[in-house]
Amino acid sequence: MLKNNKVNLLISIVAAIVIWGYVILAVNPQSTQTITSIPVELTNLEALYDKGLTIADSSTYTVDVEVAGARSDVTKLTTADFRATADMTGYPKGENNVVVKVFTTADVEILHIRPETIPVTVVDRITVTKPVRLVFADEFAKNEEPGFITIAPAEMEVSGTAATVDSVAYIRVEMPEGMLSEESLTIQLDAVPINRDDEIVYSASLSQDQVEVTATLCSTKTIPLRIDITGETPETVEVTYKYVPSTITIRGIKDAIKDITELRGRAVNLRQIVDTTEIPVDPYLPSGVEMADDSEGLAVKIEVQGIEKKELEFTADMIEIVGLPDRLNGHVNTGVITVTVFATAEILRDVSTKTIHLSVDATEVALAAEQVEMDLIFECNLDVKKITVDPVKVRVTFNQNGPGVTNRVVKETTDSPAAGQTNGVQN
Repeated sequence: MLKNNKVNLLISIVAAIVIWGYVILAVNPQSTQTITSIPVELTNLEALYDKGLTIADSSTYTVDVEVAGARSDVTKLTTADFRATADMTGYPKGENNVVVKVFTTADVEILHIRPETIPVTVVDRITVTKPVRLVFADEFAKNEEPGFITIAPAEMEVSGTAATVDSVAYIRVEMPEGMLSEESLTIQLDAVPINRDDEIVYSASLSQDQVEVTATLCSTKTIPLRIDITGETPETVEVTYKYVPSTITIRGIKDAIKDITELRGRAVNLRQIVDTTEIPVDPYLPSGVEMADDSEGLAVKIEVQGIEKKELEFTADMIEIVGLPDRLNGHVNTGVITVTVFATAEILRDVSTKTIHLSVDATEVALAAEQVEMDLIFECNLDVKKITVDPVKVRVTFNQNGPGVTNRVVKETTDSPAAGQTNGVQN
């Protein structure tokens, strides 16, 4: 009896499978299916762009679609069998509910789209100019680098929302590996907007997709550099630090640079320096040669400090007569002499009549002379920029000593400084 029941159960299971297979394969009944997360494509964005508008962000919109059809058809459907679009034509600035349409080539009926609309915010479209930057996939050998590079255009318009445009740091174009040689190469490269983290900004639009780049694989060479420093700074400033580069790295094809052993740079005239400054090196480069990357930004650096002036008054008895012959004595007849000292404020604090020594040299005075106009000589042991005297000449009266009279030197003092700086008289 138990054996008969097991046989009957087995027959029932087989019969059920046969009937189910018949229904599925032969009858193929109608069935419904929901396909989820179908991406929505925003179309006719050009209609917004033409009005100076764009969408607020790059959000990915999706919808779910319920379809009906033969069971054998609906069970094998995927998102790839559907295209969902939202037409942006005619929508104004602000929040908009845009109708979604779904299309399919599958033999099914679309019953429901959920949601039927998607929220899209329309904002002003901003356009700014960003620089184009060329990068190389190659790792170049020592003493080699790309040169004679031209990029057209060197700048490109980037469009999008204010936040999107602000996030773009530059436009990157990349030269593929192994492309460069000593023969000049011109190639079209894809342009990609890049943010400050070196990531692609997918929501940004560029004014063109490609950039034309020309480049050559160059050899590099470091050689001596000569730059002449001419003139003097204006009276209002004084040089406190000066750096002049002594070498420069150049690049070009091997034959162009092999015989170059030294370069001269354009001279720097200190007369034009009124502030601390850096003057870019401007070398005289032969044809087919340019500065290498290592010398980018090479500059002469001049640091200056402001100069002030201080006036001192000297009387005749403060001027020393030196070199008098034994048989003569003399005295200065000129009244007040004004000495003007130009120096930094720090130096001027130490400038006084005790740190400036004025004198006239009577070595060449003839014995018969009585009154002579003589040049004033000044000495200063401080680091001053300039000293002027007014008047530049003084009148000195000389007399012959009587018997037994010794020579008299006007100004006998022990506090005059050592002659650390001696200048000629300047007007």
